Amino acid sequence: MTSKTASEKTSIFVGVAFVLIASIIGTGGILWKSFVEYTGNNSNLPDVFSAITDQAPYSPSSDPNNRDEIIFSFTVPRGDLIKFLEVMQPNLDAIVEKTGKTAKIDISSSENEIVSKVERRLVDFGSISIMGYLTTRKKSEIAAVLERYSDPPKRTYFVVRANDAARKLTDIRDYRIAYRSNDSLTGYQIPLRELRVNGIDHANWFKQELYSENYSDSILGLLNDQYDCIIISSNFFLEQPESVRKGMRVIHESHEMPGGVYLTSAKTRSPYEQIVVGNFMKMSELVKENEMFSGMFKTRRPDEQTHAMLEREYLSGN
Repeated sequence: MTSKTASEKTSIFVGVAFVLIASIIGTGGILWKSFVEYTGNNSNLPDVFSAITDQAPYSPSSDPNNRDEIIFSFTVPRGDLIKFLEVMQPNLDAIVEKTGKTAKIDISSSENEIVSKVERRLVDFGSISIMGYLTTRKKSEIAAVLERYSDPPKRTYFVVRANDAARKLTDIRDYRIAYRSNDSLTGYQIPLRELRVNGIDHANWFKQELYSENYSDSILGLLNDQYDCIIISSNFFLEQPESVRKGMRVIHESHEMPGGVYLTSAKTRSPYEQIVVGNFMKMSELVKENEMFSGMFKTRRPDEQTHAMLEREYLSGN
């Protein structure tokens, strides 16, 4: 017969809790800090659970002008959820501090869901990819107030294992390649362009074309020999520990490109927009670039000329 220590029981609880969270993310949004109703003693739980309260769940019908919170909506790969919450919450708290409100994190199941929530003012700000923004901005009442950027500028990388013989795109014929998703600018549209301008028809070049859905899984799959080549963004690559980067090698990189954007409603702008935008840009000067999710806080005003160029280059046929 075996017995479990208090820490083991806590670990089991945390595991079950996140299984539940993960399952709900698959079907809709959740609101961090007011989602879990837990009435037991939470003093022994990990720090990521420190904000568990007995508050009532998030009510989307609440008047956006009289909410006590400023709500930020994101999509997050399931495997990155814990770290994302740990990094984002204290930084968002600092960004909204002078508004007299508190920051809330809403996790949505898709970028279309974020756009819908922003339009209906169920959330105050939403973060989506540049491709998501470019494909929805003309048919939705949304406005980009911030653009994420990287220093050095963001690019798309073609990456193989460090011991692979490939040195350029023409060396990866008959490889198993993993894109992020077929609606991703960095993880799909740009790589196809890079192949095309190098005279490569992707449909006939690779042994398999696969989709990992997130860059963490891409790296894991490459290092575990599930893929021979992966597509990842340069900022994600550079955020990885040196020990991980040493197991990989970049064989090709794309042109520079912008990151994603933070949106708000174009019809009724948030009264706290100026404070939030200003504090985001102030934080971008302080954030450490090698930290995970640091790219969420490296922000500047949107570059409309670059957006127009990307529309012409990648969406002219849509």
